[in-house]
Formats: sequence, C-alpha cells, structure tokens
Amino acid sequence: MATKNPSTVPEKTAQLTPQQIVNDGILKVIVATGIDVQKNRYKGMRAIAWQAFANAIESGTFDKLVAQAIINVDQLPAGWEIEAPAKVAPNVASAKKTVVR
Repeated sequence: MATKNPSTVPEKTAQLTPQQIVNDGILKVIVATGIDVQKNRYKGMRAIAWQAFANAIESGTFDKLVAQAIINVDQLPAGWEIEAPAKVAPNVASAKKTVVR
C-alpha cells in the first residue's frame, strides 16, 4: 500500500482576506490591553486606526488615505458599512423652522 510522504507534499498556506487580517490585529490589541467588553472592540479598532493615521501623516500620505477611504466606502465588508444619514423630508424640515406663538 502506497502512502504519501508528508515531507514531499507541498504545504498550502491559506490566504487571509483583508478583513481576517484586520480582525486578527484587533484581537491582538484586545488581548494585549485586556479590554474584554464587546463594545470595547471599537477601542481596539480606533487604536489601530490612530496608528495608521499617525503613520500616514508622518509619511505624507494621509490625504491619499482619506481619498482612498472615500473611493472605497462602498466596498467595506459586512458590519463595517457607513450609512448616509436619512434626509429629512422638506415638509418636516420646514415645520421644524416654524415657530408657534
């Protein structure tokens, strides 16, 4: 009976998606800082984002980072979407301006 020699089988490495890489990074910040409340996940996200902002400012690429974010805002993964605020109907907006005396 023939068996495969494990040392000759090429090892396949899984390609992580950007979302998986980011989630792993956020988890590392959470574990390292001890923030264990779910809503504090955003603190980990902000810590990483702040460092990215600081690096981009230092390298002179912050404006490019902002432009890329604007261009790619519709391609954010589930749970990361940015929703535009609902527009107020014109009759509601004008009613708010009306002062009752």
